[in-house]
Amino acid sequence: MRTKNLAFFLFLLLPGVLLAGEAKILSMSGAVEARQTREGQWVPASESMEVAEGGAVRTGGDGAAVLLLPNKAKVWMKESSSLELEQRQTLASRLALVFGRIKVRVPHLMRKEKFEVRTPAAVCAVRGTEFTMATTEEGKMDLQVLFGEVKLKFFVPPDKGRAEFYIPQGQGLSLEEKGKGAKPALLSPKAEREALENWNPGLKPEERQKELKQKENDRAQIKEFAKVTNNAEKTVKTFLNVVKESDLEAGRTLNDVHGNLVRVDQRMLRPAPDEIQFFNLVKRPVYNYTKDSGAAGFVYNGDQGIVNRLDYMQMTMNFNKDLPQRIEEWPSFFDANDLNPEWASFVMANRTDAHSIFFIAQGYRYDAARDELVNNTRVIDPTDSNAGGYADRNVIITGLITDDITNEISAIDGLNRISRLQIQDNGAGGGALEYTNTSGAVDVGGEGAGSNVLWAVKTELANSYEAKEPETVSNPSLWQYQADMYDIGNEDGEWIWLAKENYAISNGGQVRNVNDFTNSSSDPFSLLKDNAFQSIMYVKTGSGASPIDIVDSITAKADILDDDYFGTLGGPNIDLVFIPDLMVAAVQRMLPAITNLKD
Repeated sequence: MRTKNLAFFLFLLLPGVLLAGEAKILSMSGAVEARQTREGQWVPASESMEVAEGGAVRTGGDGAAVLLLPNKAKVWMKESSSLELEQRQTLASRLALVFGRIKVRVPHLMRKEKFEVRTPAAVCAVRGTEFTMATTEEGKMDLQVLFGEVKLKFFVPPDKGRAEFYIPQGQGLSLEEKGKGAKPALLSPKAEREALENWNPGLKPEERQKELKQKENDRAQIKEFAKVTNNAEKTVKTFLNVVKESDLEAGRTLNDVHGNLVRVDQRMLRPAPDEIQFFNLVKRPVYNYTKDSGAAGFVYNGDQGIVNRLDYMQMTMNFNKDLPQRIEEWPSFFDANDLNPEWASFVMANRTDAHSIFFIAQGYRYDAARDELVNNTRVIDPTDSNAGGYADRNVIITGLITDDITNEISAIDGLNRISRLQIQDNGAGGGALEYTNTSGAVDVGGEGAGSNVLWAVKTELANSYEAKEPETVSNPSLWQYQADMYDIGNEDGEWIWLAKENYAISNGGQVRNVNDFTNSSSDPFSLLKDNAFQSIMYVKTGSGASPIDIVDSITAKADILDDDYFGTLGGPNIDLVFIPDLMVAAVQRMLPAITNLKD
């Protein structure tokens, strides 16, 4: 049970060693040289050459180069520039611009990860930023921040003025001489356009401006998206029972498989001393469904252009004793023989409308005889000693939960009660449920004809439906359509289909192929930060065929109708994007303790 305990919780926190890799020269033109150590000899550089920590790259009067760092940061070097790679560790990177001009694009960093660029006059700390930097060996410097924010600190405090600045996007700082005062100022249109143009080596002047218009559109979109995400903490608190600060947090902005701009925020916290809660919050300023699923996929019946779309997945787990205060002590805690999880739940929801929430949930209760968490009908009837004869057949709770004004239970409050498994079958049939933490019988779902919440158990006889890229394809795409039939209320009278579309995607929203992972030269840390997983969920209506007649994947697909079971009530799908960033952050925090555990 100890191994199962650890594996169940650490589905996000898989142990592993994240090794820092080497910088690589992606492309170059003209005279470019490199050296592998601080005291090494300069040698002609070549594309795909790796440069180790302590090494350096320099360009001649006609040279230019692009470097890719292990954390996916990119550095463009102009002519007559010299750059040293001073430090490259899992949580800390530092470059030194000796002289010349560079442009740096840094992806979103983990919470405690640092990225710095040093010049003879100052050091710049950045997070998820794009900027240009020019310097001379004497200390004259010019900084232009295009996106994000840069913290600049002078090595020699000026006689007048401040020694430290936070410089936001759209501003820059020019220093005429080391030790003299300077302050940030708005970028001129000319300086901004020169900084935003394409810096790739070997391009003609007119080619450098070609992508600038698109970049300006992207920048306007990001600014608009920032307005949506500024109140992220407030948004989180509107639907989570949060009483403590996060133990771990991570986030990333990317595109989904439909081309929508997406912000994913992750938190791991402890709402109670004996509980862990993880959530994955997915925010889109505008939601459009543009993926053509074809005959193999499922029909999306929702509106296009939904503003401020919000989806989330929340996992909660309760234990028989309090968790240690220090996360570094968690590996040994989860490996302890006297530890038992009492219950766990997974809630996936479309929470765009806080008063009407479409959701799909799964619960697990601890079975002492088997010494493990089990998902079966005991989730909605703890007194069912043999789980109704359906042990380990998956049970889901799903529907559209709305505000219950009479009983003063909001939709959000009701969903929190479901996540804590404070529900049971109410005996009325049809999979109806009631809350167990009220003084009287209160049905789950809310008020009005538009509310409906039910539980269902996976059918025993029906085949599942699955479609994916054939294994005969030499480089298959990583997508999958799947659906399973569920019996509403375990009464063999009405069935629903839990359908999913799953995609492995890049940060740009492209569906990944097997070779993107098997043939990649990137280290595991970089691969994780450059990829995501998207899962789109529906509850579809069946044509009415008996489960015994669903004999294969073909007949299963034929039984799945385009109609959503809760289509008349709203909430046609749940569209989640998962990133592994929180896993990386947790591993980094617990790595010293994790490496001491046995397999």
